[in-house]
Amino acid sequence: MSSPSGAFSRLSLNEKRFQAIYDSVNDGIFIQDPETDAILDVNHRICEWFGYSPEHMLTLDLGRLGLGLWPYTPETAREWARKAAAGTPQTFEWLCTTQGGNLLWLEVNLRIADIGGQDRLVVTAGNITQRKRAEMENAARLKRAEAQNAVSLALAGVGSDHGAALRLIAHHLAVQVGDLCTLNLVGRDGLLYPSELAQPYVGGDALLPDYRNLPPLDLGQLGTGQVVLRGQAIRLESRPLEEILTLVRPEFRAYFERFRIHSLLIVPMRIEGRTIGTIALAMGGASRPYSVEDQAVLQNLADRAALTITNARLYAENLAQASELKKTNQELERRVEERTAELERANAQLQQMALEDGLTRLANRRHFDAVLEKEIRRAMRKGDQLSLIMGDVDFFKRFNDLYGHVAGDSCLQAIGEVMKQVFRRVEELPARYGGEEFAVILPGADAQRAQQAAESLLKAVEARHIPHENSDASPYVTLSLGYVSAQVNAGTTPDWFIIWADEGLYRSKAGGRNRVSSAN
Repeated sequence: MSSPSGAFSRLSLNEKRFQAIYDSVNDGIFIQDPETDAILDVNHRICEWFGYSPEHMLTLDLGRLGLGLWPYTPETAREWARKAAAGTPQTFEWLCTTQGGNLLWLEVNLRIADIGGQDRLVVTAGNITQRKRAEMENAARLKRAEAQNAVSLALAGVGSDHGAALRLIAHHLAVQVGDLCTLNLVGRDGLLYPSELAQPYVGGDALLPDYRNLPPLDLGQLGTGQVVLRGQAIRLESRPLEEILTLVRPEFRAYFERFRIHSLLIVPMRIEGRTIGTIALAMGGASRPYSVEDQAVLQNLADRAALTITNARLYAENLAQASELKKTNQELERRVEERTAELERANAQLQQMALEDGLTRLANRRHFDAVLEKEIRRAMRKGDQLSLIMGDVDFFKRFNDLYGHVAGDSCLQAIGEVMKQVFRRVEELPARYGGEEFAVILPGADAQRAQQAAESLLKAVEARHIPHENSDASPYVTLSLGYVSAQVNAGTTPDWFIIWADEGLYRSKAGGRNRVSSAN
């Protein structure tokens, strides 16, 4: 106990014996006044986690121990305390900051108890920081794969417009790797110029400067200038804000303070032994700190971006020169054509990498659209039939609400595995159509075969026994499927197949889900 006047001072138990038990348990424990929210007593474990003395802990409360960003705010803490004081014990996860500025995840239990004849809130907490870090890292792996896929697609289609590539790169990295992404390029004068900026937080844009009006930096100045000068990345994990601010422009201070930035990652964009710019990421709030894996993925994307930007610049420059010198310099024209062909081959390779969905490893929407159009043309030439199956996961939003988005992604991955097992023929194409929607192209299949294939998929997914307590269709994850089969003629279009397969899907949903329905 913190003092003889503490909350336990009136207990009849032997005080020294109780104090030894109270301070030696693995859980953190403190007593809180339900009226004022003030902490009245704490054990040794909670002080150890936060790095505060018992005397300092008595000046705080659960709300002020929180991160301060929604939902870990004093207002939320008061709501939890109000419910517990009304007689309903509360259990929830709470993200805090320690005296050293580190993130601390707690699983908190609040309940009202009579202590010494007075109602008190007894707060017990378990340290779940390691578990939450593991959960966030698992989610981060999927996000890194999505980021690589998205940026690869962006780089593949950029052509000579490197400005468009910068915008797409910044957007995808800010959303999928997080949180604030800034890109800087070395100008012809040797200075480092801000070139693009993106961030995902609501209200965050208003706290950021217009990067186009920021002055350039000398090489070696601040974090980005140091990275260009040395050609080496900087990664700061879970550091105090003041330490991070020494490496960034003062114009970003309001944003960094508002969103509690705790990690910084800056990598060089390199090509042929020289650095042409930097990509910088800043992480805040409840997000996990940047890992070695994040740095490796970002460095890979930065080097590919450097190649694309350099090629785009050279492409544009060469075209401009060719238009002026073509009549007098045939050799230059030949070199421009060779460079253009090399760029087209590089873009074709990047486009090939972008045909697969990063989460499920099925064909992505772009690949699906191209194959469906191709198979319609082939069936028209041969006078053949073509079938299409469309489906989605029953009550998937409820699944995500109950189990969380990480479990939702795992569910979609499992369905992707089942689809690859069911549809093994070379000509069959299982694809992720979007979100929780899936599709299968079956060249040459008639209605009977399409129905059998859809039913096989339906049974195989349910046989995985993925729990879904919020489903009205089954205790396990199920699909609703619709299919259409037709003899292709001159008037048959991809949209026709999609509309009628979707009609079958609608009938399956209207009929109670977890079933297969024909479009007619």
